[in-house]
Parts: sequence; C-alpha cells; structure tokens
Amino acid sequence: MSTPHRADTRRAHLERLLRERRATGPAPGTRRATADHPFSRHVNPDLASMLHGAGIDVEYTRGRGCLLWDAEGNEYLDFTAGYGSLPFGHSPPAIWEAVAETHRREEPGFVQPSLLGAAGELAGRLAGIAPQGLDRVVFANSGAESVEVAIKLARSATGRLGILSTDSGFHGKTLAALSATGRSEYQAEFGAPLTGFSRVPYGDTTALAAALAQHGATTAAFVVEAIQGEGGVNVAPAGYLAEAGRLCAEHGVLLVLDEVQTGLGRTGTLFAAEQHDVVPDILTLAKALGGGVVPTAAVLTRADLLTEGFAFRHTSTFAGSALAARVGLRTLDLLTADDGALLRQVRENGERLRAGLEDIRDAYPGAITAVRGSGLLLGVELSDAIDGFGGQGLIGAMAHDENLGMLLCGNLLRREGIRVAPTLFGNRVVRVEPPLVVTGEQCDRFLEGFERAVDHVWRNDAVGLVGHLAGHRPGSGVRRPEFRHHSSYEPPAPGDSRFAFVVHPLDTDSFRDLDPSTGELDSQQVEELISRFDAASCVLNPASFVVGGFRTVSRTGAAAHCELIGLPYTAERLLDLPPDRATRVVTEAVALAAERGAELVGLGAYTSVVTANATALTGLPVPVTTGNSFTAAAGAHGVLRAAELRGRDIAATTVAVVGAAGAIGSMVARLLAPAVGGLVLLGNPAAPERSMVRLRAELALLAASVRGAGGSGPLARAVAGTDDDEAAAAELLSRGLVALGTDAAALLPDAGVVVTATSSPTSVLRAEDLAPDAVVCDLAEPSNVPPLHESRPDVFVFDGGIIALPDGQRPSVRFGLEPGQSYACLVEATLVALERDPSLASVGPKLEEKRTARLRDLAELHGFAVADLQLWREVRGREASGVRTLSGTGTVADGAEGAAG
Repeated sequence: MSTPHRADTRRAHLERLLRERRATGPAPGTRRATADHPFSRHVNPDLASMLHGAGIDVEYTRGRGCLLWDAEGNEYLDFTAGYGSLPFGHSPPAIWEAVAETHRREEPGFVQPSLLGAAGELAGRLAGIAPQGLDRVVFANSGAESVEVAIKLARSATGRLGILSTDSGFHGKTLAALSATGRSEYQAEFGAPLTGFSRVPYGDTTALAAALAQHGATTAAFVVEAIQGEGGVNVAPAGYLAEAGRLCAEHGVLLVLDEVQTGLGRTGTLFAAEQHDVVPDILTLAKALGGGVVPTAAVLTRADLLTEGFAFRHTSTFAGSALAARVGLRTLDLLTADDGALLRQVRENGERLRAGLEDIRDAYPGAITAVRGSGLLLGVELSDAIDGFGGQGLIGAMAHDENLGMLLCGNLLRREGIRVAPTLFGNRVVRVEPPLVVTGEQCDRFLEGFERAVDHVWRNDAVGLVGHLAGHRPGSGVRRPEFRHHSSYEPPAPGDSRFAFVVHPLDTDSFRDLDPSTGELDSQQVEELISRFDAASCVLNPASFVVGGFRTVSRTGAAAHCELIGLPYTAERLLDLPPDRATRVVTEAVALAAERGAELVGLGAYTSVVTANATALTGLPVPVTTGNSFTAAAGAHGVLRAAELRGRDIAATTVAVVGAAGAIGSMVARLLAPAVGGLVLLGNPAAPERSMVRLRAELALLAASVRGAGGSGPLARAVAGTDDDEAAAAELLSRGLVALGTDAAALLPDAGVVVTATSSPTSVLRAEDLAPDAVVCDLAEPSNVPPLHESRPDVFVFDGGIIALPDGQRPSVRFGLEPGQSYACLVEATLVALERDPSLASVGPKLEEKRTARLRDLAELHGFAVADLQLWREVRGREASGVRTLSGTGTVADGAEGAAG
C-alpha cells in the first residue's frame, strides 16, 4: 500500500477552499478583467481565478515556433510546448501544409466503416519504426483514450481484469486511465479507482515482483511510463523497464509502456523504449503525433493480442480520420528527415540545457535539489526544506508547501518572458519541455532567465520572486539584496520545552514583520499580493510559515524554545475570511507547528478572535492557548503602574473598559475592581441591545469577584453588606460605582483611565471623548486608539501587555517590539511551556481568576516584568527618538495584590 504524499493532505484542504469560493464568490481583489473574460464566465472560473492569483493569466493571440505573443505584443519563449504536444512549436508550416493538401484533395475525413487509406498508411509507417513486433495499430483521439484502448486490449487478450500501475504515474483523466493514475486525490471525487486497479512504487522491481507473485494470475497488464512526466520527471532507473518486461512475461502479464509524452522524439530517440532496451507488448502514443495542430493518438501492439471481440467492439467515429493521419504522416517525415537530424538536435540541446541547469544547481546550493530527465523532457526539483532559506519568510513557506515551482513559473513569465509550468503531481518540480525545434540560442536565453529567478529564491527575496503579482517593478540593473538570514533564528537546545506562537501582520504596514524582503511594497501592493495568494490558494498556499525562532531562559534555569508561525493575512483580512476558512487557516498553522516539534501553540492577535477564543478549533495535535489571561493581568498591572507614575489616586479614579464583554476586557475589569474608584463597562455600539445583555452578565461576574476579594476600595465597601451577587450588582449600579453602556461619548469623559480591549481592527476612541490628562491603556491589536500626539498631548497612551524578558535577554520577536520585549499573550504561552502544564492555557470566552493569578505569579517566578510604559503607537513610522516612555518596570504582581482574588 502506498502512503499519502505530504502535499496530498494540504492539497485536499486547498481543494475544499476552491469549493468554498464557488459558494462565497471570487476572492477579494480578483482582477475584473480576468473575472469578465469569457473563459472565466463560461468555461472554468476556478481555474481563471487561480491563473490570476499566480500571475499567469495571459491570453496568447499568436504563436510561431518557440515563441508566443499576447494582445499587447509582448513576446514569450515557450518552454512548455503543450506538455509535449508541440514538437515543432506553434503554427508549424510543414504541418499546416499537410492540412492544406488534405483540403485541396478534398480527401474525406470521416468515412467509418470503410478502408481508411490515410490511417492505413500511417499505421504502416508507425509499425516500420516501432520496437520489433509492434505491427498492429489502433487509433484514438487523445493520450487518455490511448490508455483506455490499451487497458481494454489487455483485458480482452488475457481474459483477466487486474491492472497494475505505479505510484505518481499519470495516464490520463478518463475513468480507466484515471484509475491507473497514481494519485488518490485525483480519483476519489469520480469514483476511481475502478475495481481491479492497484499500484506499486515506481522503479522498484522487488515490489513489482512481489505484486505479480501474489496477483499475477489475475493481472492483465502492468502500465508504466519510461519517464513519469506529471509525477515530477522521474526517469526509470537503468534496467528497470527491461526487468519489468521479464517479470511480466514470467506471469503472463502484458507490459504497457505509456509513451504519450516521451514518444516521437521527446527524449532524443523516436521511442524512449530504445534507451531502456525494452520491447513492450503495448505502446501508447499521442501528443507529438498530432504535430501541434490536431489531437490524435495511436496504440501499437502485437498482432496476436488483437482478438476478434476487440476488433469488432472497439471502434471510434473520429479515430484514424484522414486529417489526423495526414498530419501524423507529415510528423514522421519531419522526425526522420536527414537521417534523424532533428533527433540529433534534440539530444544536443537536451545536454546543453541539462548541463546549464546543473551549473545553476551547483551555484545556488540548497535552492535546487535535483535536475533530471532525458532529451528535452527535463525537471528541476526545487527545495522543500523550510530551513533552506534562512528558515523564515514567504519563500520558506512555499518551499515547505512544495509550491516554489508555481511561483518560479510566474516570475519567469512576467519578468523574463519565459513560459514553463510545474509538473501536475510535483509543484516543486519545474518542467523544462521546449518544442523539439528549439535553438541553442533560445536554450541560453532560458538558462539566463532561469538563473535570475533562482537567484531570488536562493536570496530568500520574496519581493524579487513575487513582487510582480503586486505590481512591483524592480530597479533596472540593480542587484537585489540578500535576505537569506533576515532574522536571528535561534535553534532549540536539548531539553528545551518546545512551543510555537501564531502571528500575523496587524495591517499592511507591518507585513514586513512576516518577511522583511517585502519592506519595499506599499500598502496597496501588500493588499494586492494577499489578494493574489488568496485567489490562487489552490496552488499557492502560504497559509502558515516560520518567521522566526528564539529561546527564553527562566531565572529558574528552565528554557523554552518558540517558533513564530506567520499567517499572511492582516487583521482586517483575517476577519473577512468565512469563519470555517479562518478556522482552517489557524488549524493548519497549529498543525505546522506540531509537525516541527511544538508541544503547545499560542494564538496571537486575531487568530484567537476568528476562532472564538480557540473554541472553534477541533482535533488539534497539541494544546493551544489564547494568551488572554496573562494579557489581562499585564494590562491591569499597567493601569496601576501608569496611575502611580502619573500621580493619579487610583482609588478615586473611574476606569472605563472599552470591550468589557470580551474575554480580556471582562478580566481586566474584575482585576481592577477592588482597587479603583469606579468602573464604566462599554460594549459594542453597533449592537447595543445584545451588548447590554452581555454587559449585565459581566456585571454579575464582577460583583461576585468583588464580593469574594474583599478589600477596602469603594466597590468592595459597597458590596460588603450584600447578601448575594445579584444584590451586589444592583448596589454597584445604584450607587453609580459601575456604569454600563455603549455610548463612549457620553460615558468616557468621566473616566480618568481608559482600557481598550476590543476586536475591532480600527480605532474605536475619539480624541474629544477623553477626559483631560486621561491615561489610556491600549490592549488591542491592532490599536483601538487614534493618533493623539498632536490633538491631545495631555493624554498618556501606552501599550498594555508589553513584557520585558528575564534578565535582559534580547531576542527580538519583531512585530513592533524592541529586542528584549514580548507581548503578554506570547509570554503566557512561554509560561505554559516552561511549566509544561497545558492546564494553564486560556481557552474560551470566560477567563478564570485563579488561572490568571497563577500565571501572574509564575511570571514573577521566571523573571518576566512589565516593560517601560510606551507611547510608541502614536509615532509609528516616525523616528524612534519620538517615542516617549515612563520608566517604572515592575513585575506583573507589583501593586496588584488581591486584584485577582
């Protein structure tokens, strides 16, 4: 039994995303010109969207030889050649002359049943050049149909039904051919494989021998390719096909050699079988036989295998038509002219290309892992090692997901005017398959462009590779910078606790935190790049990738290693995703982290919001934590510290919590309640009725917390004599110590301190609503606070939840932080990892005060402290010297005794 390929599972997920897109409409940013094209409207909108996303949505209007032109007159060098169906390139004059001659003679095209002159002539020519003994020809109309013919012929000749093929083999997409194709994800939706089909590993004669020993008596044929083109240009090992023929003969099994792609000159000989010293029982041809003009195919076999039943029951209206046969005859003329001069040219240029590609491989170690193939069917295998490019960024993500091939193809098309494509089953393999008539100069042009594209990969330069998708134009003649090690990735040490943290850019300006090479893109270009990736998510899947790694060492000596797993979505984009899709994106990030060794995953920024505080995540391989508990603890501490440093008596100050019905806002209110002079709990003004219901529920929790905590603050004194939580809540409202509402303009002017903790991706405060000299603690990511440094210089705004690492440790997690700093939500994950105690994780909308208090105490134990209170958000994008801070670093527990009960 074969095991699933690593990319198969991800591809199945991506195919589900395509189905989602059918229901939800085109991805945001899909170019209207592509959406309005008749191909998109009436043929295949999913494919059109993918082509746009990958930047290969070109409509070619003219072709000649190895060149193509689009409507704007741009020229492209075609090194795809219709997957081998263009042996003489586009618009070959000699083939069109054969078509014209057929027309001039008025030769009848479809006259079944009769003696078909042109078909008979072509069959005789094929038999004359084919491997010995293959002197009967059955015509068909396509490569897949030729495989169908071969399967029917084998079953008819042997009386057996079993068909054996190979893993990663590709034999077509009709039902029997699909059943012989070696990738399960292409079969399941169509009820394939049919009964009787099975597979063995390619190139493994031991596995083949074992399968035939067990099932040979019921097997009609073994179907195999000399080169697995769609499987990744995998060449049959020396002696494999000859030994396969011997084993098949031993068991009375027919050897079917699929030369749909390799036949008629592609490998430098008329048949690849010649290079493998094998004579199959059945040989399939297609692609090149039509000369690049008509679809046609042929199946060559021995006379003794054609039964009477097959002869009379397998027929075709179109197969063997006069036009197709005349084209096939002219194709053979061109291939055999001048004693096979074209075949010699194929061998020479094949060696030229292979040597050049191997030189590029050697010049960029790690970017290319293999060059293989024969003649003018070559494959360049790109790295899938996520650590091969400095370990981080978009290119590392594409490498891990085996999608570098598609990105490279888009770059070559748009930047170099060279058309290539990945293989169907191996997106990390770029197929190099020019027309047989390609010149040496054209080969050199390809190699030069290919090297420039690989240089971007090797340099980990995502903008150099995919910037064209965002409309980015690099400076002419300027060598691009290297980003191979764009962040200090510190590997784990033996004994480290392993965890990961999922991050994403808060907005387009911070996209460079995921990949510094994108720093030269403006906001509009970043949006376009994300839109492109979204549109092409079926083949470009940067759903998650490593953007950094560092160790944190506790004062106790324990150490935890974190890998930052990035998502290429801004907060607004992540919120815009359909809920199921957003959940799957985060689930994939957790799966990647677990695959790389994480035992716990923390959710950062909006990954918690879109998964309903992680409650929507199911079937995860490791525990997750939202980080909300410690964020609330750090925020409450920051408020107390800021009030102290600003000379404000917190016991006489009203604190407003914006987003009080959320997990963090609710806990901050409960933590501060015993110490403050009053509370204002603000909900979402967009849904006032629902918000008031939730705020009343939060008031009940808060009243219970205050009653349980005791203390001497105004709220504690107010509830001291109450009999139950309901009475306590009523007392707080009646005395005006707590106010509930959704109107910030009415309630904020009475608050000396404001805490923002909403899930809004934009500002929710207005400068004019804030009290004079107010202190604002911003716990939201992105910020809930507008720029205030000019309009309200009296207001002090600081980031709640910025934590200093133990003992001056300086690893940078980026995302707006200075070295040595971390976000409270990330610190919570660190603490859970250091303790190796997943029960400390925060999941769900209601946080527990005991867990919050425990995390606060653990932070002190391990040496974490609230960093200097910073005003950096107000001057984002300005020089660092503009940042104002209040000194006063302290442990999270300082000044908050009793706040958590």
